[in-house]
Amino acid sequence: MREYAGRRAYLYPPLPSRATRTPFPRSKASSRGHIPAHTPADPRRRIRHFESKLEQKVLYLLLARSDIADIWDQPPPINYVDEDGRRHPHTFDYLATLTDGRRIAIAVKPSAVAERQGFRNTLKHVRASTPLAYAHEVVLVTERSYTPAAARNAEKLHAFRRTADPEADRAIAGLVSTLNSPMTVAELVSRSGLSGRGFRAVFRAIFAGVLRVVDAGDILPSTIITREAL
Repeated sequence: MREYAGRRAYLYPPLPSRATRTPFPRSKASSRGHIPAHTPADPRRRIRHFESKLEQKVLYLLLARSDIADIWDQPPPINYVDEDGRRHPHTFDYLATLTDGRRIAIAVKPSAVAERQGFRNTLKHVRASTPLAYAHEVVLVTERSYTPAAARNAEKLHAFRRTADPEADRAIAGLVSTLNSPMTVAELVSRSGLSGRGFRAVFRAIFAGVLRVVDAGDILPSTIITREAL
């Protein structure tokens, strides 16, 4: 049963993580944890691990993308040869499969740490050893790869998807079909008469591609939105 099928989805436990590396035990100083979430590849919610606050934000951002078909946390390691000829294993943080079939291997690391460790050079060797059957692209994601507002919006979307509300979604979709000029989120919510339910439905509609935000930043009641071009 899919996560968005309704409240009954939460009567079933999430599927286990497919991580090939056991996360380190959580400590008071750590930000390790997991997110139960659904992708098109999952029959129901699946647990995906993160080992830092940065990895958590990147996971939320990936889950918010409409072109993501699957996310594999801690996928099988790649064995690479460094510039001295020595072999090492490298485990990517995420392996994302897009809806067009392309796979992207993602390494997540703070920019300062990547610079200090010369990680971009290391990733060059990892990339050279990564077969196309594993990934079509290898990327490094740092905190500079996205805006703080984008991360906050993605985390809110995850929260707003936790409980399906098809009635509110249909109401907002019906109103959107009649829009002929931009308006604020608050104005559309007011037209719906659904208060908080309406706000959450508008939020979901934005990420579903039904609505488009005119101004970048946090999605708020004051955010200007417009109907997405057909």
